[in-house]
Amino acid sequence: MASMRFLHMSFFFFFLVVLVLLVSCAHADDKSQVEKACGQTPHPDLCVSCVNSDPSRSTSEIPELTFEILFCMMSEATHGHEVADLQAQNTSKPNLKQALQTCNVSLFSASYDLTDSLMRMEGEDYQKAEADLKSANTAVLQCYKAFYKEPVVIIPPQLFSHVDLAARYYDVAHVFFRLIRK
Repeated sequence: MASMRFLHMSFFFFFLVVLVLLVSCAHADDKSQVEKACGQTPHPDLCVSCVNSDPSRSTSEIPELTFEILFCMMSEATHGHEVADLQAQNTSKPNLKQALQTCNVSLFSASYDLTDSLMRMEGEDYQKAEADLKSANTAVLQCYKAFYKEPVVIIPPQLFSHVDLAARYYDVAHVFFRLIRK
């Protein structure tokens, strides 16, 4: 009787060890796939960081990774829009106010385009999702350009951070869309 109990416990322990090994191997394989895909982009560390920020991600397929990058870009554009709006309300410098207002509108537009892109990704309409991404990038660049019109206007660092990250996420997403087309 004791040996039967020992046998059951041994089997249970063996099964548990095998299960843990399988899960860890699958996680390592997933991590390897993410690093390989992100390694093809101009910003691999940013890419890996964004993709790994979503624990609910179920696969490492390029379309799902692209969705994650688009979401990170949308988050940066949205936060940038909020920063530009707040700073535009709180400045008394007319040139800075104008640049911030332009940036505010541009980043709001980028957020909207990226929302459309995400919905198209869910519907597997990759061509239109990429077109929305390009439109969003144009809007992000309009924010940069708003500060180059006036040489005395410097983009505030907090806003620059969001705009710069959004632009770099575009670079990553652009590569992923190229991989989807292959």
